[in-house]
Amino acid sequence: MESDKILITNKTFQIDDTLDKIDNYLADLKLAPKDNLHLRLLSEETLGMLGAMAGEYSSVVWFEKDGDICRVKVVAKTEMDIDKKKEILSVSRSGENTLAKGFMGKIGDIIENGFLNYENVMRLQQEYGGGYVDYAAMGGRPSGETFCWSLEQYKDALDEVRESDDAAGTAWDELEKSIVARLADDVIVGVRKDEVELTIVSKLLGK
Repeated sequence: MESDKILITNKTFQIDDTLDKIDNYLADLKLAPKDNLHLRLLSEETLGMLGAMAGEYSSVVWFEKDGDICRVKVVAKTEMDIDKKKEILSVSRSGENTLAKGFMGKIGDIIENGFLNYENVMRLQQEYGGGYVDYAAMGGRPSGETFCWSLEQYKDALDEVRESDDAAGTAWDELEKSIVARLADDVIVGVRKDEVELTIVSKLLGK
């Protein structure tokens, strides 16, 4: 139901208020205690990522339960453009996005980049892409006007090169420390035109 969805914008974002709404939402799902805790932690990490996103945006958060699978869903739109993104990157002496630290920071960065068209994303990678793991490309695949990134594919790609690539090894260590990467069975980011959909998939344990 539309009324069950939680609207979040950068102008109205208050993590405590939003978590209260999420707690009420989870209570309605009547999950087992451990499952409820996992979904609460995944939600908290997701909200932290949304709160750190740059530029003006609006997003809607909700849950979907299907048998023993529960999904945290976020659909977001933003006013991000190539000039704003370059301004964010330029504040770092290394030219890399200092906001994209930690696994969920990288998810936020993929979402921000997703609002730029493919040509502009390629331009950013050419200007600022040296000397680090291209995490978006490692877990992503373009399909026509749609781009899709998957945690499962990202893990597989990192695992293949982490022994021989220092940056990939660091990214793997970062992944192992992430609450979301440990608790979620998959994280999927889909981009189509000016809309990004984030789905965090968690298998319920029933306890």
